[in-house]
Amino acid sequence: MTPSLAKAINLKAKLRRGDVCLGAQIALHDVAVAEIFGRAGFDWLVIDTEHTASDRLVVRAMLQATEHTPAVTLARPLRLDADEIRRFLDLGSPGVLCPFINNGEEAKRLVQACRYPPAGNRGYGPRRAGMYGFDADEYFREANTAMICIPIIESRDAVENIEEIVATDGIDGVCIGPMDLSISLGCFKEFQSATYLGAVERVRQACERYKKAMGTASHSMEHARLCVEQGVQILLVGGDDAFLASESARWLKALRGGAA
Repeated sequence: MTPSLAKAINLKAKLRRGDVCLGAQIALHDVAVAEIFGRAGFDWLVIDTEHTASDRLVVRAMLQATEHTPAVTLARPLRLDADEIRRFLDLGSPGVLCPFINNGEEAKRLVQACRYPPAGNRGYGPRRAGMYGFDADEYFREANTAMICIPIIESRDAVENIEEIVATDGIDGVCIGPMDLSISLGCFKEFQSATYLGAVERVRQACERYKKAMGTASHSMEHARLCVEQGVQILLVGGDDAFLASESARWLKALRGGAA
């Protein structure tokens, strides 16, 4: 079995056990960032191609850089696009975090895009994923079982339809996108508002009911700590650009006489 699929199967087992799995998002292009994050000890990483200029060559290089680190590295496509998802999977991503999945039908399409027939409609051509033919047959046998499918919940519609999303066979869990969800709910960045917290609780209850992993991106260290305490399983704790900005600002403030 390829290292990526083996790590993905292990991560899925952790999610089923209820383990908290910490992740980070990569927006910058230098593959050393992915390698550093992989060595740092994150359980999973996501390469963002939705909000960045990262292309397929960057995705491939980052998958290669993290192959022999403990982290499972997933692609985040621009949208629910079976053709784009297939390319990321063929490059070696063992699944995807997919933005703006708003209902059960879209969740079903996501699962189908990640699986070969008869479980899905993924076309065959696992170039790097099958180690350029050296492990292609084994990859084909194991890929459907190993694929990780995580919808990002970031709209009012998704919350309204959360039960049918998480009930979809093949969905491993969901991850709330706080910024877009708060915009959709009319409470941008008001993460303590009753409207926002009510939506989060609705997602949590659906995940518990259908025994799927609950996830969210954190919007502060305090929020991340609370999520760990609450057992949020798919926890996106931050990203490379945000870490770089906050840490550089902290050092400058401290050295120019302000509080650290």
